[in-house]
Amino acid sequence: MHPSTRTAVVTGSDSPMGRAVALALADDGFHIGLAYAADRDSAESTAAAVRSRSVNAAVQRMDLADLPDSAAAVDEFARELGGIGVLVSCPGSTAVECIQRAVRYMIASGGGGRIVNITPSSSGLGGLTGLLAAELARYSITVNSVVVPVAEPDFASPGPDDREVAAVASYLTAPAAMFVTGAAYVVDGTRIAMIPHSLTEAGTRRPARRANRIRSYTGRWAPTRWTR
Repeated sequence: MHPSTRTAVVTGSDSPMGRAVALALADDGFHIGLAYAADRDSAESTAAAVRSRSVNAAVQRMDLADLPDSAAAVDEFARELGGIGVLVSCPGSTAVECIQRAVRYMIASGGGGRIVNITPSSSGLGGLTGLLAAELARYSITVNSVVVPVAEPDFASPGPDDREVAAVASYLTAPAAMFVTGAAYVVDGTRIAMIPHSLTEAGTRRPARRANRIRSYTGRWAPTRWTR
């Protein structure tokens, strides 16, 4: 089952991640509500790209510094686009008030809905996912998280690829994920630390004596099945 209301609100749409998510959902056939915090020009550029995919787009400012008033942007999206079936929140751009308003429209539609919280592992929204999933299951509303790394200035590896995050969000709003709720999908592959083979100069490392052997039950040394 797909949400009966084919409108998705994407918060933080003035970020590269928000843009990637909005375009992925537009490709899936959703009309897109683009909530931005500061950069309207960026949000309008994303809206133009959304409309080029033959779906509608609306742009509203949603500044969390102005809560609860800024949560009224959710109501504007619902009026302009005909309801809300999906809410995707990018890191640092959605508060509980916004989720509450979106849920009201999902319940009123009678056709269920999807909530996807894209969140750093330290965010409170990640912990809220399980509670919301249990509470909203009766209304056929699924709630899931996409977990991305917390920014670490001294970490050499890049952050997550926004397109990969968008692909997971697309899956979680698709019919294939209708029974997936309360889950957390970690998109962290680009930050896996690779351990070097040696911390010394090439050619200076010597294998540890008997490093690849185990003592068998007969009392004799025997190679493991991985080194045999």
